[in-house]
Amino acid sequence: MGEEAHIRSAQPDGPRYDAGYDAGKLDTYENLLLLCPTHHTLIDKNSGVGFSVANLKEMKASHEQLVTERLGAGEESQRELSERMAALLLVWEQKMHLDQWESVTAQLNPDLADVGYTQMIDAGAWLLKMRWPKQFPRTGQAFRNLHHVMTDLLNHLQSCMETKNEFFWKLRRNYKRIGWDPEAYKALFAEFQSERFSIYVLVIEVTKAINWVIAEAACEVDEFYRFDQGLILMQDGDGVFNTWMMRLEYEPDEVAGENPAPHPGREPIIDFLNDGISGNAHHFEGYNLAALVREVKAL
Repeated sequence: MGEEAHIRSAQPDGPRYDAGYDAGKLDTYENLLLLCPTHHTLIDKNSGVGFSVANLKEMKASHEQLVTERLGAGEESQRELSERMAALLLVWEQKMHLDQWESVTAQLNPDLADVGYTQMIDAGAWLLKMRWPKQFPRTGQAFRNLHHVMTDLLNHLQSCMETKNEFFWKLRRNYKRIGWDPEAYKALFAEFQSERFSIYVLVIEVTKAINWVIAEAACEVDEFYRFDQGLILMQDGDGVFNTWMMRLEYEPDEVAGENPAPHPGREPIIDFLNDGISGNAHHFEGYNLAALVREVKAL
């Protein structure tokens, strides 16, 4: 199983850090190696003093030359493309912090840590600039869908979150800021409920979108991709008295066809929520929100 290893670290205190190296190339193929976990640990041991940049570049070039000689130019080109795509998938996992996704999704009170918010913004910007090889069309389609959902989530957070303190953001609660006015309170509380449930549903959709990327990459790029880790889960509950995990995926019919677009967009989701909340602000309490988008698309 391969692990992404950097020839030059992105961190000043990391192995083989080079202040003069173009920061835009740190997560590109030029600066990456795919190594087994044992050798990844070995080259980074003691801040990488045992393996210089020159050593690693020579090892990489030697390996690539050997593979080219054995496979021939055509197969070598396909191998290089697959390796580059595999490296990009590992960069994507780091950008999305997939190993921390359960803790991210647990913050649905919602209070959102500033560091988590910043990480999501960075991941969204990375997805926006990427282009995906036509040789992996389904994986590229899944990534474009993920970018669509991430953009909707980030735009929604920007529209309804406010700073709680220097470390956290919180959902705006305007209904708590007025005097005695039952009608205004009712309208503002309904607004809060709509914004709260919209966050919840969009996080569900991002989780589904991530798992679709994983599934398509395992089909097109590497059948053993995340073979050990599996899909990601979404954590729900208060984290103290009640906590449970949910495995969330698109249904087969949602991703069927040549150009599937399972995410319908933020607006129809919000409209659907507003329709239910307009009659009862607690309408969606206990509702199966994981299936809500299928209802939206059925309208």
